Parts: sequence; structure tokens; C-alpha cells
Amino acid sequence: MPVAISRRSKGEDGGYILATVERAIGVLEVFSRAKPELTLNEVALAAGLHKSTALRFLATLRSRGLINKDEDTNRYRLGWALIGLAEIAKIRSGLVAEALPTMRRIREALNETVFLSVRVGDMRADLEQLESTRDVRRVIALGVQKPLYTGCGSKALLAGMTDEDIADYIARTKFTALTARTITEPGALREEIEKIRRQGFAESFDERNSGGAGASAPVYDSTEKVVASLTVSIPVNRFTEEVRRKSIDLVVEGARVVSAQLGSGKAGRHAHAG
Repeated sequence: MPVAISRRSKGEDGGYILATVERAIGVLEVFSRAKPELTLNEVALAAGLHKSTALRFLATLRSRGLINKDEDTNRYRLGWALIGLAEIAKIRSGLVAEALPTMRRIREALNETVFLSVRVGDMRADLEQLESTRDVRRVIALGVQKPLYTGCGSKALLAGMTDEDIADYIARTKFTALTARTITEPGALREEIEKIRRQGFAESFDERNSGGAGASAPVYDSTEKVVASLTVSIPVNRFTEEVRRKSIDLVVEGARVVSAQLGSGKAGRHAHAG
């Protein structure tokens, strides 16, 4: 069977773009922050494909982990394999490379786990971590998607979204209590977001999973948008008031440093640990 080749583009090395691959990428690109989940009909319409063709592309991408499907709702979303690819792309360049020296300083000051996260659609993905050297320590599952509404690393990212985006996110999100401390009421979540914005950092205590506490601060890029969160994760039995205050100071200052390295003019807010 002949392979379709795009007639519109020719690479600098003399090669041609494969139309099938180009259309598969087009299917991935129909997903967005505004529309992270789509039905088959929505994918077909957005990608300009017949429904049967779109289904074949989705099935192929799903077989490689590039697309996930919610069997209950029959809606598709980007797959976790993309997170892994993004991690490889960033691990020694850009955001992670800029953040690593600061992450090391924070880890050395506290000897607790430090990690860097980004927003992926309606979820959080952790790109890099430096683990504590203690026998009992928090360990983050890199690349695994986590909800934006719970956990300090997630909430720092959520608070960096526009009010309109937050309203849309809350309207389409099904809130599930992961622990007794998980915020699941939209009004309470909005209050938490405003608090994070005022004080310049987020906190969590037994919120996403039992036994964990931490503090997180937003990282800004040259456009002054929140592009990441910098977080310290600590077992709750070590999260004393002294450690809490020190953690907040370190992540707020650390996020300010990384933001400056990314071209942000934000000086960062003074941390009011309260």
C-alpha cells in the first residue's frame, strides 16, 4: 500500500512529510486546555476527518499511550505517554535545567524532597524531583497526572490560571475526596485560590494522600504567566511549625529565582506564613 506524502512541505534535507503522520499529529492537536476531553464526533469535526478515519487514528494513538479513553463517558484525552516524552525533552534543557540548582539548594537546606510541576490540561504533571536522603521520605511519581484541585503543587498552578479559566475548570470538573482534607466544594476552592494569590504560596496537609504535607510557590515565565510550581514535600510527622515556615520561605524565594532566570520581572511576594 503506497504511503501518502504531503505535497505542501519538503524538509530541508530533501525529505517529505508523511501525510498520515501529519494527520495523526493533527488529531493530538485538537485537544487543548479549554477542551482537554473530546468525543469521537468532536475529534473528527475538529481534525477535519471522517468519523471512521478519526476512530482509526484514535485507536492507533491509544495503543501507544498517546491517547486515553474514559470508558464511562466515551471521551478521549491526551495520554500519559506524552508526559514521558515531555519529561525527556525538558530534563536537560529549559525549565528543568533552570530549576535544578535552586531545587538542590532547597533540598540541602531541608533534606526533604523537592519537585517541579507543570499544568497539563486539567491535571498536574511532575517533571523532576530531588529526593530527601532520610530513611522515611516523600517520593513523587513523575509523569503521573494528578488533579489540579488538591495538593499544594497543583493549587499553585490552579491559582495562576485566569478567573475565566478557573470558572470553566470548576464547571467541568468532578471533585473527588482523596482524603478527608481534600477540598471538593467549589466555593471553598475559590477561597483557597484567592488566599494563595494573596500570600504568594500554597500549602497542603494530608490533602491529596495521607501522611503528606508541603508548601509550593508559582514559577513565572517572561510573559508573567505561571508555568510551573516549585514544591517541598514532607512527611506530616516532620512538618512542625518551624519546618513549615522555613519551607515556605525557601520555596517562595526559590520560585522567585527560577522565575527571574526565565525572564520574569516579578520580584515575588513576601511569604506570610500566618
